[in-house]
Amino acid sequence: MNWYQLKKKLLFPYIWYRRRREQQSGFMRAALELHYYRPTFYRFIGATMVNPDIMYQAPLQPGSIALDVGAYHGDWAARVHQMYRARIYAFEPDPPSIAYLGRRFATEPDIECLPYGLGGEDAWLPMVQRGMGSTLYAVDTGGGEDRGETEDRVEVQVRDVVGVLDELGHAEVDIIKLNIEGAEYALLERLISAGRLHQIRVYTIQFHEWYEGAHRRRRRIQRELAKTHDKVWDYPFVWEQWIRR
Repeated sequence: MNWYQLKKKLLFPYIWYRRRREQQSGFMRAALELHYYRPTFYRFIGATMVNPDIMYQAPLQPGSIALDVGAYHGDWAARVHQMYRARIYAFEPDPPSIAYLGRRFATEPDIECLPYGLGGEDAWLPMVQRGMGSTLYAVDTGGGEDRGETEDRVEVQVRDVVGVLDELGHAEVDIIKLNIEGAEYALLERLISAGRLHQIRVYTIQFHEWYEGAHRRRRRIQRELAKTHDKVWDYPFVWEQWIRR
């Protein structure tokens, strides 16, 4: 049992109370359960109500290079392209999701859909399919049994982020959005070890607390980011954004 799972057990009375009070379903219920109804998540929801575009705003312009890593159904890519006319690479290893992306952006030449994930090394890995929460690093985050979910597994391709950056051939990437269900740690640590954090101007990151060593690894990554980037906003283990100085 890791620290995240222990916290959820210790907070069970509070979680039970909030679950009964909220009476949510679908995505919102899953998100609240994942974040054990903690105030930080509610603060982020409040921020999105004040500024619906908080997740998409960045110093971009037509032709800016954007990486949507963990694109799922492409809502982030679509909004960023609509706002800035950016050139977007959408990375998604989950077969049903990449098929959907291909159909959605079939007539949009500025959005390229790539059928693999990004991480710290080249590998083929088993993915637990949980829709938006599909992950290569499955742990019991709680709540799934209440919803009657079953989990399928599929082998998917993950590629070394540094190798892909070299292959794309852009000296600078304007923004990267990371929502990859635990794989963000290996990806960012790979950029650190390769001395490549500075190559990306803006990071919009969802760190996942349930991952083993999440707090320690996030602190180390943040220390490295702070050498070249400023933190714009931060809702810990929900979303945060950094912009290069």
